[in-house]
Amino acid sequence: MKILMVTPFYYPIVGGTESFIENISIKLNEKGILTDIMTFNIDQTWKPWSINQIRKSKIEKINAVDVIKIPALTLLPTRILFRTNFIPSRFLDKFEDYDIIHFHNDIDLSFPLFSYSVDKPKIFHCHCLGITYNSYKKNPLHKRILKKMADVYIVQSISILKLLVDLDIPETKIRVVPNAIDTERFRPSEETKIENLLLFVGRLDPKKGLCVLLKALNYIKTKVQLVIIGPPSRPWFYKKILALIKETNKGTMHKVIYLGAHKPEEILKWYQKASIFVCPSLSESFPVVNLEALSMATPVVATNVGATEEVIKNYENGILVSPNDAVKLAEGIQFLLDNEKIRRKFGQYGRKWVVENFSCDAVVERLCKIYDRMI
Repeated sequence: MKILMVTPFYYPIVGGTESFIENISIKLNEKGILTDIMTFNIDQTWKPWSINQIRKSKIEKINAVDVIKIPALTLLPTRILFRTNFIPSRFLDKFEDYDIIHFHNDIDLSFPLFSYSVDKPKIFHCHCLGITYNSYKKNPLHKRILKKMADVYIVQSISILKLLVDLDIPETKIRVVPNAIDTERFRPSEETKIENLLLFVGRLDPKKGLCVLLKALNYIKTKVQLVIIGPPSRPWFYKKILALIKETNKGTMHKVIYLGAHKPEEILKWYQKASIFVCPSLSESFPVVNLEALSMATPVVATNVGATEEVIKNYENGILVSPNDAVKLAEGIQFLLDNEKIRRKFGQYGRKWVVENFSCDAVVERLCKIYDRMI
């Protein structure tokens, strides 16, 4: 069996979806199921290769997985009409080598739409439906395109399944597979913990709630250091965040550091160092970053959006707060800053919870059963 994971974004763009794709691809290859990744060849500013390179593609080896990078163009009309951010260069001939095409990420329909004529078993993995649901609901054309994309749809939770059914996808075509991480790779290291270090990992996107987190620092009484890791998305928002960071560093006792995009191994070290991980998203589907932090025995303060409550057990492995509420977010962070024993207890239980329920091995077994039935 040969599987092709197809995703609009991959390295150097790194987020929860991209980490999930990498983890399951590595595990599938270890099980003897040849798995490659196809993505658009874009840089950290989310721009594709120039038009002069449009006919060229390349293959890179990233963490032992072959990644096929396809050049593309961007056109505003197609983004508005068809939810396609990119017009890909020639790529369909590469599908011939694979038994199943596994599309990822409902933020962008470029690859699935331009693959409509391909006669292969197709899976569409909805990683971000908690965010994209309303736009699909309001746009009949986008909803119709989504409905025609695949033979099987995968969601991460029951709550997201209900959203997909509401978009007229038959429940018989939907499978629930939770997000997962490599718990062997994401292992805790108590020796490296830094007192009062807060960590945020994610794209610099308005829906990730970073503005709320920076505002929450005004209400935190303990001096903290906040480390922000993630690539910029929209230029205007990137400038806004940099300005807020400068303002916070100048006007409060806290220190905020933006490190930009980092490689996974570098991010892993920061998870180990952090006292508290903060996920202040305004909307989410199933954020992998919470799993990564818990697997490192780092307690989480997160907003109760999407399927977050299926990972964060309130006052057991972290604290849940309402989205877009800087005061409540600050209170949750302050509680953990003030209670070291509870922080450690939450971290230990969080590690156990993730290992038992969200390991890559468990999730890959579920995916393999889906693949077997499709073939």
